[in-house]
Amino acid sequence: MNRQQGFAVSALIAVIMTVGFFAAAAFGIWAFIGMQANETDLDSKIAAASAVAVKKAEDAKDVEFAEKEKSPFKTYTGSATYGTLSFSYPKTWSVYLDERDSGTVLDFYAHPDVVPAISNKGNNYALRAQILSDDYATEAKKIETLASAGKISAVAYNATNVEGVLGLKVTGEISTGKQGVMIVLPQRDKTIKIWTESAEFASDFENVISSVSFIP
Repeated sequence: MNRQQGFAVSALIAVIMTVGFFAAAAFGIWAFIGMQANETDLDSKIAAASAVAVKKAEDAKDVEFAEKEKSPFKTYTGSATYGTLSFSYPKTWSVYLDERDSGTVLDFYAHPDVVPAISNKGNNYALRAQILSDDYATEAKKIETLASAGKISAVAYNATNVEGVLGLKVTGEISTGKQGVMIVLPQRDKTIKIWTESAEFASDFENVISSVSFIP
C-alpha cells in the first residue's frame, strides 16, 4: 500500500470514527432524555397514586367519624294509647313529628342535620314512621296489589323485640316515585309503618328497625 492509499484509509477511518462518535453521543442524549421523561412520568404516576391513597384514607376517616358521631342513639317513645311505639335513631339526625288523635296518629320524619320541608313531596327522608288508623289487613291488601303490579316485593317480617307479631318487609316503590324499604306491622286495630326513602340510609334503617318495640 503506497502513502496515498494509506492516507485515504486513515481519513476514512477517521470519518467513520467521527460519525460513530457523534452517533453514539446522539444516542446517549436521546437515551438520557428518554430516561428523564420516563422518570418524570413515573414520578407523576407515583404522586397521583399517593394523592388517591391519601384521599381514600381521609374519606375513610370521615366516614368513621360520621358513624361514631351517630352514637349514642336517641330514642323516640310514643303514646301509651297507641302501644308505646319505641325505636332508636342516630343522634345526629333532626326530627319533625306530628301526633294526632285520629287518622295518621303519628307522622315522624328524621334526617341528618336538618329535616327537609315536609311540604315538598319530592323530598326523600332518611327515616319515616307512621301509625295509621287503618287496620293491618287493609294495608296488607294495598301491598299485595302493588306487589302484583311488580312495583314492590314483600316478605314476611318478624319484629325482633315484639313477641308474636308478624308483618311485612317491603322493597321497591314504597310510595309514588320513591324507592326504599319499609316494614309494616299490626298494632291492635291500627298499623305501624317505618321506612327509609333512600338507599344511602339502608344500614341506618336496619339498625332502626332492629330496635323497634311496642305493646301489641
